Amino acid sequence: MKNFSFELSRGKSSQRQMKVQEILRAALVEVLQRGLTKEPLLDNEMITINHVDVSPDLKHVKFFFLPFDEKKKEDFLKAFKRANKVIRKAIGERVHLKYVPTINFVFDDSITEVRNLDKIFASKKVKKDIER
Repeated sequence: MKNFSFELSRGKSSQRQMKVQEILRAALVEVLQRGLTKEPLLDNEMITINHVDVSPDLKHVKFFFLPFDEKKKEDFLKAFKRANKVIRKAIGERVHLKYVPTINFVFDDSITEVRNLDKIFASKKVKKDIER
C-alpha cells in the first residue's frame, strides 16, 4: 500500500475533515470495544486512539494508537495489518460516507517524546538554568 501524506498538518484540518475524523475515531473505538476485529490482541488488550488524520479528499485515514503495553508495539502493528480489511468493513457499516477510506495505523510515539522532555527538564543542568 502506498504511503500518503496530508497537505494540512495536525491542527490545521478543515471543518469537514475534523468532523469525519471524530466520526471515524468513534467507529473504530466501537469496533475495538466490541471485539469485532477477530484479532485476540486487538480485542483483548487496552489501546488508546490518540489522533486521527484524514486526507483532504477523505479517502485515506491514519489512526495514531498507543497500546497500554508499549513493548507490544510491533505485535499491534502486525495485528492491525492483518485485521485491516475487517476493520475497514466494520467502519464502513457504521459511517455513511461516499467512500470508505483506506486505513493505516501508526504507533503514536509522542508519549516517548514527552518522557524525553521530562527527563531533560528534570536534569540538574536545566534546573539550575530555571532557578536563575
